[in-house]
Amino acid sequence: MVDKRHCRYHPERKSVLYCEKYEYGYCDECLEARLACSDPEEYCKFRTHCIIWENGREEMKKRRASGE
Repeated sequence: MVDKRHCRYHPERKSVLYCEKYEYGYCDECLEARLACSDPEEYCKFRTHCIIWENGREEMKKRRASGE
């Protein structure tokens, strides 16, 4: 079972934000590491106000601009 109160990648840490679609929690370290959306190509009704999507979107723009 997924626990949105704890980090998806660091379960011993409390989450500071979570994915509303999948209810994954993420800690400060994950947020600072500019984690990306778990499923960026699929529709998400929460995307317009998603911090995770915005972080990942900036990284995707940089990669596309550099030709990766």
